[in-house]
Amino acid sequence: MKAIIYSRVSKSTQSTQRQVSDLNEIKGFNVVKVFTESISGYTRSAQERPELQNAITFAKENDIETILVHEISRLGRRTTEVLLLLEDLKSSGIKVYVKSLGMLINEPGASEPINKLLVTLMTDIARMESEQMSYRIKSGLDERRRNGYAIGRKYGSVEPPDAFLTKYKKVVTYLNNGESIRWIATKMRISPTTVQKVKHSMTNN
Repeated sequence: MKAIIYSRVSKSTQSTQRQVSDLNEIKGFNVVKVFTESISGYTRSAQERPELQNAITFAKENDIETILVHEISRLGRRTTEVLLLLEDLKSSGIKVYVKSLGMLINEPGASEPINKLLVTLMTDIARMESEQMSYRIKSGLDERRRNGYAIGRKYGSVEPPDAFLTKYKKVVTYLNNGESIRWIATKMRISPTTVQKVKHSMTNN
C-alpha cells in the first residue's frame, strides 16, 4: 500500500526520529516520502502547520493511499479539527494508519461511528494531558517562587557555547546549509536574534 509518513514534535529540541523509525517498521506499506516538523499541535491549527499541509497536498496529488502517524495527537490536539481533517482525507480516498491504536481509519467497510468515537476519545485525552502538564509546570514554578527560589539560569551566568549549540542543533544544520536567518527563524518558530546568536556561537566556537 503506497504511503507517506507524517511525524510531529512540539519543540525544536525534540526529535521525530523515534516516530519515523517505528512507522518505517510497519509491514504492508510502501513509504515513498516522509514529512516531519517541530511545531505545537495545540497552539497551532492544522492550516498553520506547513509540513502537515505539504503532506496532505502530496498525498492528494500522488495517489497516496495512506498517511502513517504514530499517534492521533500528531494530527492535532483539537478534536473537531482532527475529525474535519480525517473527513477531508476520506473525501480524497486517503486512509490514516495510527500506530498507537493499530488502526486504519477511513477504510471502506469499517465502522465509521466506532472510528469517530476512538478518534474523539484519544484526541480529548491527548488535549487533557497537554493541559495538565502545562498546569503542573506552572504550579511547580509558582511554588518555587513562593519559596524564594530563582527561576531559570542564575542571574549573570552564561550558557556554555557547546550546550547552546546543542540546544539549537537544527538551527546549526540550517545555517550550514546556507539558509537565511529570517527563513530559519520562521521555520523554527524562534526570533531572528536567537538565530544570529547561534551563528555567532558557531563562528567563535
